[in-house]
Amino acid sequence: MIDSRTFREGSIYLYKRADYAKPTWLCRVKVPGGKGYANRSTGTGDEHQAFKFADDLYNRLLVNSLTGVAPPSKRIGPVVDAYIKRLEGDRDRKSIQYKILLMNRVKPTLNHRTFDELSTALMSKVIDDQITMTKKGALSPNTIKRIYGDLRHFLTWCMDQGHIDALPKFPKVNSVASRRPHFDAKDWQKLTRHLQEFVKIENRAIRRDRMMLRDYILILANTGIRVGEARTLKWRDLSEVGGEDGAANIVLAVAGKTGKRDVVARSAEVKTYFKRIRDLRIEEMTTPETPKPKLDPDSLVFCHKDGSAIGTFKKSFAALVKAAKVEKDTHGDVRTIYSLRHTYATFRLHNGVNHYTLARNMGTSVAMLEQHYGHTSNVVSAKELTKLSGGKGSGASSSMKWLD
Repeated sequence: MIDSRTFREGSIYLYKRADYAKPTWLCRVKVPGGKGYANRSTGTGDEHQAFKFADDLYNRLLVNSLTGVAPPSKRIGPVVDAYIKRLEGDRDRKSIQYKILLMNRVKPTLNHRTFDELSTALMSKVIDDQITMTKKGALSPNTIKRIYGDLRHFLTWCMDQGHIDALPKFPKVNSVASRRPHFDAKDWQKLTRHLQEFVKIENRAIRRDRMMLRDYILILANTGIRVGEARTLKWRDLSEVGGEDGAANIVLAVAGKTGKRDVVARSAEVKTYFKRIRDLRIEEMTTPETPKPKLDPDSLVFCHKDGSAIGTFKKSFAALVKAAKVEKDTHGDVRTIYSLRHTYATFRLHNGVNHYTLARNMGTSVAMLEQHYGHTSNVVSAKELTKLSGGKGSGASSSMKWLD
């Protein structure tokens, strides 16, 4: 708070918040016989205009209190619109885009509700309505937590604007930290072997799609980038950096839900996958009129023949892993494209990469790695966990013949 004023023996309290770029007077009003405080934004930085707003509000509330008329509560819908409009000024950030998308999705539930109706039950209804809009008819605990997190951000803003005095209590989300479906070394080898034959087909159109899918899979599994980050990846986003072995590695500049970051690929071999896509695109653009075309740096890496973005590889990936007989992991969970990111994380942890370094490269947190890949830490520590006092070790065999 940077400034405040008190009027009518404390019944009107004007104040400014220090965290506002353009400080606006807010007011808190209480009338004799009234229930609680009325918090509002005066909408002005002028003290005299702010007092007039607060004084008018005081008089209206006093009349209502004396006549027994309850003051009307403001509808949430118009405030949602104002909040979205405010966010749109910074929509270049991925996290802001997600907030705008969510608020547009939950608006039908909140539109005709008033702030007096804010409750735990209403927050539960928001989730119930979102579930009915999904094809699966269910939302994961993490998705529900993200929705509640964005709603808290909105309602905290509503408090700053004086629409509510306190946040409603949100329902508890019960969730158990779970493994993320990924490819173990055996199934990853099966998949990559299958990919070699997968692209050998006569039909040119089908071969083109399969070649793109092949390198898409290999790039995601060796960089850990998200599906959304891959979808918007452009050729100008690629650069090289020297590696310890002298071979130049590749760096991807991506913009994801956690902001912009530079992603270092697992090895210089990833350049081969990008080169195959580049050669494919140049071949497609070669004509008698343009015998030596050049890729536009602003063109998409993963695109259709006409250069437009590929919306999703979801169906073709599902068909591929089913054909390769690696559709499910050892726990029976179905693998999806996101399993490629989880595979990258698992393999990197297996290789002893520092959690902090890996989290920063993936655009996630150390806590998230610990939560979902904790099992990998035990595998990496197997040597320590199987030590015998005074012995040479556990005598473990890599052949696993004892399972036969």
